Amino acid sequence: MIRVLFGLATALALLAPLRAGADYHVVSPYEIDLGELEIEHNGDAVFDRRRSQTGATSYTTELGTGLTPWWHSEIELGFDRAPGSGQPTLLRQAVWENMVQLTEPGEAFADFGFYFEYGQSTTSGAAAAPNEITFGPAIAKDIGRTVHTINLFLTRQLGPDQTSPGLDFSYAWQSRWNVWAPLSPAVEIYGDAGILGHSPSLSRQQLLAGPVAIGALRLNQLGLGNSGNLKYEVGWLFGATPASAHGTLRWRIELETPF
Repeated sequence: MIRVLFGLATALALLAPLRAGADYHVVSPYEIDLGELEIEHNGDAVFDRRRSQTGATSYTTELGTGLTPWWHSEIELGFDRAPGSGQPTLLRQAVWENMVQLTEPGEAFADFGFYFEYGQSTTSGAAAAPNEITFGPAIAKDIGRTVHTINLFLTRQLGPDQTSPGLDFSYAWQSRWNVWAPLSPAVEIYGDAGILGHSPSLSRQQLLAGPVAIGALRLNQLGLGNSGNLKYEVGWLFGATPASAHGTLRWRIELETPF
């Protein structure tokens, strides 16, 4: 199993040169697995004829585990390539992510968690970027065979390289139909309203939406061991405003194994 983990981690790292952050992932308050090691890769690639958009790509590689039955923590490296041809892929951030489960599943009208992350910039000089903190609630609701999850996050830049002082408000929504564990359909929405109190008009905000396929397979089904899971998500997000990319491919691969 150690060789499998090492091989997968190496493969994920080699998926470069895929913008740091890979923000297109809806965080769930259920994502706390005590006693499991998780290796995760998130990525997105922009497809757009405009030179200001085309070629922008990003990916993250993460390692995490449940520290308690109610607290999940991850360490993440975020890589980025700016729009345009010939741009290098850079390590932009080292991030510490945390999800704290606030309610037990089913005990309230919805399930609540609190998300917090700190991103330390790894760039300098002309490419210098600010450090960041992001925080806010993750809320999920089961209705029959569907699960609906919303993230309402605020981001604040820190340090001397700030470009946008104030609190930036972003949101994400996922509605998933649990029809079959290996493959279930979902719809996702991602938006960024800008700095609170100074939000631009809707046409100048980032807003994307589209279909996503979500699935999970047991590792023994793949001949990779007797326990653990391989999870995946892949989707296509359409730009809903002129300021958004026309199309964005987003994906996620996660290996879970007990330790």
